[in-house]
Amino acid sequence: MIVCRSVAAALLMALTPFGFAQKKSSADDTIFVYLDEVGGPYFDEWYLHGDIARPERLTLQRSGKSGELSVPVTVDCHAATVSVSGPGLVFESMDISAGEAQEYIIAPLAEAVIQKVCP
Repeated sequence: MIVCRSVAAALLMALTPFGFAQKKSSADDTIFVYLDEVGGPYFDEWYLHGDIARPERLTLQRSGKSGELSVPVTVDCHAATVSVSGPGLVFESMDISAGEAQEYIIAPLAEAVIQKVCP
């Protein structure tokens, strides 16, 4: 009975976005980074896609109440910064400039990204 519960708990963790946060990234992984409350019971989930070992070639992705967003980012571990490195895509079809996309990177999100990427 205890073994079944342990297996069920492990399976549940593997199937949820929060399970992603528990493992180290390998090339072309997607890992959960941040959960942003956007009012009431609504949330946006933020993920990093790419090879964490190469923080200059990552994509930050949002899904949830505020809609889809995908932007290329560069993480500078020495300066502890997250910078948008090119134009982004909102709602899977609308282009936005790097400057517009940078406005979506709020301080708590940047901190969470830095914690995931930097040793």
